[in-house]
Amino acid sequence: LKKAVAKHGADGGSVIIVAPATGKILAMCATPDFDPNAYSRVESINVFNNPAIFNAYEPGSIFKPFTMAAAIDTGAVTPKTTFTDTGSVLVAGWPKPHGNAQGKVYGTVDMTKVLEDSINTGMIFSMRQAGMETFVQYVRAFGFGLKTGIELETEASGTIASLDIGAEIYAATASFGQGITVTPLQIVMGYAAIANGGVLKAPLIVDEIRHADGTVEKRAPRDIAQVVDPKTARTLSAMLVSVIEHGHGKRAGVPGYYIAGKTGTAQVAKTDGIGYEEDNTIGSFAGFGPVEDPKFAMVVRIDH
Repeated sequence: LKKAVAKHGADGGSVIIVAPATGKILAMCATPDFDPNAYSRVESINVFNNPAIFNAYEPGSIFKPFTMAAAIDTGAVTPKTTFTDTGSVLVAGWPKPHGNAQGKVYGTVDMTKVLEDSINTGMIFSMRQAGMETFVQYVRAFGFGLKTGIELETEASGTIASLDIGAEIYAATASFGQGITVTPLQIVMGYAAIANGGVLKAPLIVDEIRHADGTVEKRAPRDIAQVVDPKTARTLSAMLVSVIEHGHGKRAGVPGYYIAGKTGTAQVAKTDGIGYEEDNTIGSFAGFGPVEDPKFAMVVRIDH
């Protein structure tokens, strides 16, 4: 992680790896870090926070599989459903058309291609097919806007408050990961749910507590909800494999294995006004594998 942050001239980054079947956190780290033996020798007290659970951000395109999950699970679309991309789409509540990254126009494409090429207009289409209220229900069901309950201090909940307003513009931007904020932990648990047949697990970071009197309190895996049907999870997994095999995620491929995943390049909201910073992004990748028997779900985030 430190090498990647240095390579990209970034401010920091975080990684989480989870076992999908149990929700157990296998690894969690962030940089910049601090030495607990010399904790006073830091340039900023901000390093005491754990960015993997504390720093909520607009996720960008790694959020798109959750939109597609809602559309597939309700039967609103299938992987082969097509729509015609003209490069932009008008959304109620906003005067300017919403377009694709780099102004690209893709023509007639199916939903698998929408994920492979990360087509924003295609995500608005799939959100509309599912219905705005249904889309919002699925966003909540995947755990966004709520703390996961991990047994660590300073967990943030992120915010999906804009979706309560009921205007299409907010659902449209959320469909491709803007206008809402999430934590890396929420993202990885969502991907783990897709990997785990649609079952969202609670994250486990404490395995057991050994008390002074010798008793041992064991933590057991806990189901939160069956967010999508197992068939939906399998279908979406196959689509995310296609992202690795044919789309923007080729570098995440592992020879001999089917890996599912999605890239994300998120804009960074201004802290001193409305809109986004120029030439500043948060790069993410989220995925899981091997798809036929997932042993890990993982998110990587590189800041600025």
